[in-house]
Amino acid sequence: MTEQLVKLKIALQLEDDNWDELLKLYLSDAQEFLKLRLSLTDDDKLPNSMEAIVRGAAVKKFNRLKNEGMLSYSQDGESITFHANDFDEWKDEIEQWRTDRTGVNQGSWINPYEV
Repeated sequence: MTEQLVKLKIALQLEDDNWDELLKLYLSDAQEFLKLRLSLTDDDKLPNSMEAIVRGAAVKKFNRLKNEGMLSYSQDGESITFHANDFDEWKDEIEQWRTDRTGVNQGSWINPYEV
């Protein structure tokens, strides 16, 4: 998680350690939620190909700090709308991983003379 934390801090342009504990929590939560979406058990390791998604979800969570639970926010003519799900942006990638893992859409060759 140390490398993930460093990359997350770069993405958020944070240079001090003031937010480290909160960022670690966001990374941990994002990993757990993504494991649920991928149908992985607690013992399963999250695939390395999913680290960018974990980081992206943590960035979203940090950017909503103090606005958690809101679907939209408006002030002085500025309006911000949040996704209901932090992982919506990566829905296609998550589904592709699940499809590849379950073997759906993978063909195999059968020798008709051996049947």
